[in-house]
Parts: sequence; C-alpha cells; structure tokens
Amino acid sequence: MNEEKKIEFTQKWIGDAVKKLLQKEDIYESDMERIRYMRIGDCNFGGEYTIEISTATPPEPFCTTDGGDEWETYGGANVTGRFIRLYIDYAKRDPFDYIESDTGERFFQLPPYTVWKEFTEKYEEAQEEEDDDEDAEDWENPKMKWKSFEKTILCETYREKFSDDDAYEEWQRRTDRGIQQDIGLFTGLEVLRLYSAEYQDMTFLRAMPLLRVLEVVESRFVSLEGIDDLARLKQLCCWLD
Repeated sequence: MNEEKKIEFTQKWIGDAVKKLLQKEDIYESDMERIRYMRIGDCNFGGEYTIEISTATPPEPFCTTDGGDEWETYGGANVTGRFIRLYIDYAKRDPFDYIESDTGERFFQLPPYTVWKEFTEKYEEAQEEEDDDEDAEDWENPKMKWKSFEKTILCETYREKFSDDDAYEEWQRRTDRGIQQDIGLFTGLEVLRLYSAEYQDMTFLRAMPLLRVLEVVESRFVSLEGIDDLARLKQLCCWLD
C-alpha cells in the first residue's frame, strides 16, 4: 500500500489557514479534497493577502453579496453556459494586455464583461438558448443561500511590512508565484475566487476536477495557456475594480 503524500505549502500563511480550518497539524492529499471553497489574493487591493476557505458545499447556483453587481443573475460579470464559450473565444482573440513597467514582462488580463457589446447577435442567441434550457438552475434566493454558506468560511489575512518599495514588490512577486503553486494543491475545490495577483497561466486549474465556479478579479497572466479548460465551468465571473 502506497503511503499518502503529506502536503508541503510554499506559503506558510496558506498552510496555517488550512491547518486551522481542518484542526490538524499534518495535512495530506485526502485532507485537501475536503476543502470546497476558496477566495485568495489581495482582496482589498491594498497589499494585504486574504484567504477564505470552507469545507461546506458552496450553494448552486453560486452568488455572493460581498461585492457589487458582478454576481447579479442577469447582468454584471456573472455568466453561465454557452456564454462562457463565447467569452473564451473572445478573450483569446483580444485579451487586455499591458507591460509591467519595472520588469518589462508582458501580462494578460481577462476582459471584463462589457465585451458583450462586441458580439451582440451571438449574445442574444446564447441568451435565448439558456432561457429555453429545461435544466436551468434554480436562481431563487441565491443571496440567502450565500449568507448561510458564509457562516462556514474561515478568513485569514497576511501582510509583511517593508520600508523599501523595491523590497516589497519583490516579496509580492514571490508570494504571487507561491500562491499559484499552493492553489494547485486544493484538488477538491468547487468554487475558486482569484483576486489581484500574478499567475504564469491557467493550467493549475486542471488539478480541480470538481471546479464549477471561477471568479477572476484584477488578476494577471503571463500566458493564457489553459483558458480553454474554462469551458467546463458552470459559472465564470471576470471583472476589474
């Protein structure tokens, strides 16, 4: 019998949060499969990292009340079904890109959902298809479901202080790289919410076979490799602050 692999986190603050949630010191692969929800990154856009995790099953359809209108059922940045495929195709053709001035690296951002105006006819066709779907999810009272689920979430924050901006930016880049490695350890996630961080690509999502909801906020990618895998999602939410 093969011995189960013990999990080693690159980021101590992420490991500490998992240990606190699961109430155990040694974490193994089977333990990580228990965690169903995570929100992670610079959630307040102020240089402080946040991790939210829960072992409870997130509500379906998923909706939150901790932001603006991005999780509104019809509108905002939250879309489902065929819309996701339309969005992926558009993002591959015309991602938001920019140059990081201090390093010269090129990063991509996923476009916000104002891009629907670029293909109105296809959008309307997809809307009609979803309206006719007999298996459409029940969207009644999604906010009430969120409020109940929110009580199961463990929230921890992490920040280091630096007197030198260059030292802080280097620490931030290292932390972002570590976050991507550690996120791939959460193999049981159904809902993942990524906030304001830099990632190499989207292939780390392949480690999460149960993933059905992804939120991407102010996050940057060196490569869009793995973006086609988003087609398996039930809900996708991308927006810029």
